[in-house]
Amino acid sequence: MAEIFGIPVNEFFLLAGVFLVVVMLVLGVYGLITQDPAVRRMSDGASPNPGGKNDSSIFYGDNQLKLLRVLYPLQQALRKGEDEKTRGLIRTRLIQAGFYNPHTDKIYFLIRIGLAVFLSAVATPILFYFLPPVPGNLVIFGIVFAAVIGYFGPSLALTTIISNRQQEFRLGMPDALDMMLVGIESGMSLPAALQQLCEELAEAHPVVCEQFQIVGLEFQAGKSRAEALQSLARRVDVDEARTFASMITQSEALGTSLAQTLRVIADEMRKDRLLKAEKTATELPVKMAFPLVLFIFPALFMTIMAPVLIRLAEAFDSAF
Repeated sequence: MAEIFGIPVNEFFLLAGVFLVVVMLVLGVYGLITQDPAVRRMSDGASPNPGGKNDSSIFYGDNQLKLLRVLYPLQQALRKGEDEKTRGLIRTRLIQAGFYNPHTDKIYFLIRIGLAVFLSAVATPILFYFLPPVPGNLVIFGIVFAAVIGYFGPSLALTTIISNRQQEFRLGMPDALDMMLVGIESGMSLPAALQQLCEELAEAHPVVCEQFQIVGLEFQAGKSRAEALQSLARRVDVDEARTFASMITQSEALGTSLAQTLRVIADEMRKDRLLKAEKTATELPVKMAFPLVLFIFPALFMTIMAPVLIRLAEAFDSAF
């Protein structure tokens, strides 16, 4: 049996797994024991409830999961190589995917690490006990490959979620602008038109309604129209949102009609959607060439030529 540092491979990975679990527990307990008492007292004093509950604390740490508190030292140790720019990029991607909890980046990191450990732990007994004997190098490669899939799998899933939400936003934006235009022309203000839009299109275009509901809440929180719309453009990160934000901001700055601006934006987005559909239709023959050549033509060739080849083989057998 293959050995690592003089230890059989299965025993080595078993001991390594036990070591990692013990390290995680020790670091978690150490983080709880060494928690700053001043921060704890400040957090307790921030609660307006006489019963001592801290439901409205300004400290996000009071509302986070206990698992995050326990594993916080481990997260800090593993994320030392990440700079603030990288963490900000991860938070931005999570917001674009629709995860707005302030602790989502920590949960996301734990999911990646946990899934990598879990898949490697599942792959280890499969490679040792449920498959024929394989060389030690292939075993190590399989375990590392499972860990890599577990670590990068959530990132690929996050990218897919962001892409789907952006596509839903693009498809629903013209209808949302039409609904907003109806409200503006009937005498509503922009926040009231946004509220009506969220009520009417909640089922048809949930992503669009979610984003405009956030814009309405930012209006209520005191943000200016330009700041709220720029936040929308950053959250969605599509050209339609950036165009909408810039044109509405320019309309407000220049004093032009908001209804006319919305009508122009809706017409342009509808034309862009039609042009993209036509572009996709024209690209279809090129995209179909590869599966045609690789799958359909060989099957068609075998279907047509198989009887001829069989008869030729029989004729040669009879002749010789």
